[in-house]
Amino acid sequence: MISQRIRAFILVFLASVNFYSKAYSDDSEPKNSLKEPSEVESPLLISDPSNKLSEKIEETLLGKINFNGIGLIAIERTEFPDDLWSNSSEKVLSEKLNDMPRLSLASTNKIFKRLLLVDAKPPLNSIGTNNMGHSFLLSRIDQLINIGALDEAEEILNYINPPPIDFMKRKIEVASLNGRLSKTCDIANKYPNFKGMLQFKIICLVRANDWQAAALAFTVGSSLNQFSQKEEQLLLNYLDPDIEMNYNNRITISELSPTNFFLMHGKKDIIPPDIIPNKYAYAFSRSDMSSKVRIKSVEQLASSYVVNANTLFDLYRLSPDEKKDKALNAKRTIIELDRSFENYNEQKTLSALIKAIKVFQKKNLLTQMSTEYKDELKKLYQSDDKKLFDLAIALLSLTDNVSNDFYMSRSTVPSINCLLDINKKIFVNYETDNDLCRLVKNLNIQVIKKSFPRNRGYESQMEKGLILLESLNMLRDGLATKKEELKLGLSMLTKIGLIDLVNQISIELIALNTIKKLAM
Repeated sequence: MISQRIRAFILVFLASVNFYSKAYSDDSEPKNSLKEPSEVESPLLISDPSNKLSEKIEETLLGKINFNGIGLIAIERTEFPDDLWSNSSEKVLSEKLNDMPRLSLASTNKIFKRLLLVDAKPPLNSIGTNNMGHSFLLSRIDQLINIGALDEAEEILNYINPPPIDFMKRKIEVASLNGRLSKTCDIANKYPNFKGMLQFKIICLVRANDWQAAALAFTVGSSLNQFSQKEEQLLLNYLDPDIEMNYNNRITISELSPTNFFLMHGKKDIIPPDIIPNKYAYAFSRSDMSSKVRIKSVEQLASSYVVNANTLFDLYRLSPDEKKDKALNAKRTIIELDRSFENYNEQKTLSALIKAIKVFQKKNLLTQMSTEYKDELKKLYQSDDKKLFDLAIALLSLTDNVSNDFYMSRSTVPSINCLLDINKKIFVNYETDNDLCRLVKNLNIQVIKKSFPRNRGYESQMEKGLILLESLNMLRDGLATKKEELKLGLSMLTKIGLIDLVNQISIELIALNTIKKLAM
């Protein structure tokens, strides 16, 4: 708790804010306003933008080293080609990444996250553009933050040392969202006060228990109009929680910067909206939040492959019952499914499995459910119930876990046979195959026969990463994707040698359609 003396100190300086604001218009430079504060020994006050260290940080990496290709996963461990990015300009790739929509399928979300993390040859520098040599990396980090992959974004940012200002802005954003501020606070004083930096420095001073310096920095920032009205209210309340704040308008998450989100979230003043942006879902997934908010947040993160299925389902099991909506009570549903697998009875297992499918279909988390129960589903190859057997194959197909035990059987459902064929890499066409099944089989046959027109000179210049991103964009709507876009998107992936990704995406689409019909 801030002392009465410090509170009085804040109020005295707040009283002088109007004087400072009137004395210096936007067109004039304040000549004396910083003289008195500069005499106070404070490590984190208004920094001089001309500071030599700041200039060094600003200029060190620009145009000298290309950081665009760095990542956390070696490209050799992925399906991606070595020249994934190297034939494209960083500007074009950055713009494409920045415009990527939300993806519906588990397979495309998994591919997209892997693209953001892969360590590959960098794209071509776009000479004359801002952030040349690392603009594509900045876009990748921004997308990792947007999907809620804050741990991965933080790890990549730690490679850049010392971080230029644009990277420092992302470090502050990540630290404010995941609550791990210490390392970023340690280097904050080396930077000038770009937008949002002074607010962060004040937070760091409070964390260091330097209340007087924090109050002084706040007062000087207010006098220089560095804060909006909402930011002033948030910071003042952060410095002295006993001061009652009167928000004229309800503050929504979309109006908050990550730093301001930290200020409000720390006081539990934010009511989570119905749809939580993934980058804020990380904070709402913490243990100090209500069970309902935590589950909703972790569900969103799981759908983007930020947290694994086991984490989500353990959270379901530990959560209280939702009495209001028994039909969609995930905890009750999975406990019933757990028991049905433990005390195996085909009819009860089928009933519990169909209930679970309906719950997790609505949540768009069927793949995560299949992953959680893959070991139990594998045992169903012995089932005499045809529907249960077919559901097991369809669900296991979502996780690439169809075992050899299922391969010797055939089903009366054509799409189940298609899933078995693709998993076994048998691409014979049958009259009962639907259009998507025929398409994926024919694309595989073309690859095997190498019947795609080949021009090695052209292939070596193909912008494969850009084509891959555009293919994911075309497939963004999942089951609702138009036939023409589906065919084009899968054909483009085949053209750049990514037939394995074609199979992954096609299997998911076929499996989801099949499960929907079987669970009716």
